[in-house]
Amino acid sequence: MNSLTVENLGKRYYLGRRGRSQKARATLGVGPVRIPLPWGKRPPLRELWALRNVSFTVRPGTILGVIGPNGAGKSTLLKILARVLRPTEGRVVGRGRVVSLLELGAGFNPDLTARENIFMNAAMHGISKHEVEERLDDIIAFAEVGEFLDSPLRHYSSGMYLRLAFSVAINMNPDILLADEILAVGDIAFQERCLQRVAEEGKKGLTVLFVSHDMAAIARLCDQALWLRQGQTVQLGPATTVVAEYQSEARQALLAAASGEDRMRQTSRFMDVVAIRLVSADGRVIGAAPLAEEFFIRTRIRVTRPPVRVQARIDLYVKTVLVFQSALPEAVNFEERGVYDIAVKIPPHLLAETQYSVDVFLQLEAAKTQEIKIPDAVSFMTYGSSYVTLAKTGVMMPKLEWSTTTAVPEAVEVRG
Repeated sequence: MNSLTVENLGKRYYLGRRGRSQKARATLGVGPVRIPLPWGKRPPLRELWALRNVSFTVRPGTILGVIGPNGAGKSTLLKILARVLRPTEGRVVGRGRVVSLLELGAGFNPDLTARENIFMNAAMHGISKHEVEERLDDIIAFAEVGEFLDSPLRHYSSGMYLRLAFSVAINMNPDILLADEILAVGDIAFQERCLQRVAEEGKKGLTVLFVSHDMAAIARLCDQALWLRQGQTVQLGPATTVVAEYQSEARQALLAAASGEDRMRQTSRFMDVVAIRLVSADGRVIGAAPLAEEFFIRTRIRVTRPPVRVQARIDLYVKTVLVFQSALPEAVNFEERGVYDIAVKIPPHLLAETQYSVDVFLQLEAAKTQEIKIPDAVSFMTYGSSYVTLAKTGVMMPKLEWSTTTAVPEAVEVRG
């Protein structure tokens, strides 16, 4: 049985003046302002579909990431699921208690204390006072606001607001949790705690819809991903696959928008670069790489004027830190036209659990020598570190070979 079913969901807005809203008329005490147009016609209203024909199902325990550019309809979708907005068409069937984190501070009164807000927010979600009292210690401990529990929320920072809101939501034992880009407000340590807690609750059956622009978090946390563009579904499937396709399209758009000079650096008279992908050992395109398994950075090229000799190398970065620069391998001869894959293997147990980006360089030897550079060709997150309590501050975490032996007394040279 599905915990959430969405069928042909649509939300329509009208752009243009339709007169003042009821709220404006009540507040200002004035009716709509009518300005006669010289040609005697009212400007036509334009329809904008923030969502159209969106359908999907989510099973209990699934964490679904919702991705897409700004204006794609992600927040509109979550507001409809949270019953903040009424859909224009379609229907939503949710089973169980739904708790939402849509906007920072939503459902809280800044003039009340944190303690009072906990009870008020819980009551808004149908949680009894007795249930809240049983979970109050857990809420306070996770939010880390014990010292400020009886202070008004107006004195809270945005980070403290977030900690309290998330702690209340996750400790209400929801069946469905809706989380918009709210986690972007928190510090890195708290974001990590939130993601770990969501993953733990997901294993217990919690269904989560998670909107984020952090593709590494989506690939790491989510089982499935829904990619929206202009209110419509582009792709729905395994999170790592959808993230990889989304990032690939974003990079292609950046390349297409690059200047002519930059584009010339990614093509030549002899060959051009078709695509660069992160792939698993069995050839699947992935968006995140497991630390305990080997994976490949694959560059697909099209040779147009053979013969040509090609050498490839990569620079691996964590933000602005150069982790390593690979050595140049032996050149490969391409004697015929065609499409070829050049792949470099990244061995297991080499990298740390963090976000990486890769610059790809191709050195060509034909009638003349030239280099093609593709900056920020692919970015990816690694996951699966077994050192859960270790502070993840390094850019590499190689698994080194250690040995233990019985100590042998060292020989000491004695001179007479």
